[in-house]
Amino acid sequence: MSTPRLLMLPISDSRGASTRYRVLQHVEHLEAAGFATRVRYPLGLGRGGAGRVVCRVADMLRDVYATGDASLLFVQRKTYVPGLAGRLRRQGRPVVFDMDDALDLPPPSATASPANVRRYRANFEATVRVADRVLCGNRFLASRLPHERYEILPTPIDTERFAPGAVAPGNGRTAGWVGYSDNLPYLEALAEPLREIARRHPGFRVVVVADRPAVLPGVPTEFRRWRLEDEVRCFGGIDVGLMPLEDSPWARGKCAFKAIQYMALGIPAIASPVGMNVEVIRDGENGLLAAAPGSWVEALDGVLRDRERGASLGAAGRRTIERDYALSVVSKRLVEILGGLLERSGGPQTTSSSRRA
Repeated sequence: MSTPRLLMLPISDSRGASTRYRVLQHVEHLEAAGFATRVRYPLGLGRGGAGRVVCRVADMLRDVYATGDASLLFVQRKTYVPGLAGRLRRQGRPVVFDMDDALDLPPPSATASPANVRRYRANFEATVRVADRVLCGNRFLASRLPHERYEILPTPIDTERFAPGAVAPGNGRTAGWVGYSDNLPYLEALAEPLREIARRHPGFRVVVVADRPAVLPGVPTEFRRWRLEDEVRCFGGIDVGLMPLEDSPWARGKCAFKAIQYMALGIPAIASPVGMNVEVIRDGENGLLAAAPGSWVEALDGVLRDRERGASLGAAGRRTIERDYALSVVSKRLVEILGGLLERSGGPQTTSSSRRA
């Protein structure tokens, strides 16, 4: 019996959070299940301007013409122009497309001109139409597909690395936010509620872990520059984690990963009731949901005043992650999905898929 060869084509290298969490951390589990796994990073990472465009075109051509003898393709977030997307199906091998954002839309950092909107949608639809299975980080993303060949596969977290004992405890007066600067406007919209919390709680501060500081006038802040080697330790000293979002199509496509990280560490999470946040957080049970500015003040004030309640929410959040979002749980599901596709295609089988058959 030949070994199935899985070629994974991520959108970035290990510096990209999406690639780390939705591709690279699955590799060990996939290989243990019998896949011969190869990860091929895109060309021209870090380039800008015309060089980036040239590398993007070269990368698409390499993906569709030079995929070697792979039994199965796993494409993560990369969309292809309509004229090339269909060639991913050369040799009749299954194609899996993985998405954790609303990739049919220009991101907030891109120009939302009519032409750009049409281009994003056209490339997205051309790519997902050739996929035998689309792995969606949440149900909202699945609703944007032009077909029903999908599975809901949340972004998992390694609950052995992200564990309550892995970070320093807080002092009872610290909120935190961790993420990319593209998303800082969501946090900056909370400036008024955070100023009120600072007024009520002397010594209160907001820890911001990102690639640049947040603009929060009148709010005591501590900026920590994000580094890959500190991706767990950077949560140290945070008593409550914040995940504010605006209620927009792009934000609804987010996969609640900030909340998942806080909860895995036993840190009580407060999030906007937008998109997947309402699936992960049961308000008042394993975290808190807050919409209006007054709700944010009430939620933060309550957790900071009652540390036992915060600890209870954090413990319940941790149990939720262990049950539904742990790497061991989600990787097992991914192995089942890929093994099932190989069975149906008549391709080489993994040891685990042969046992299921």
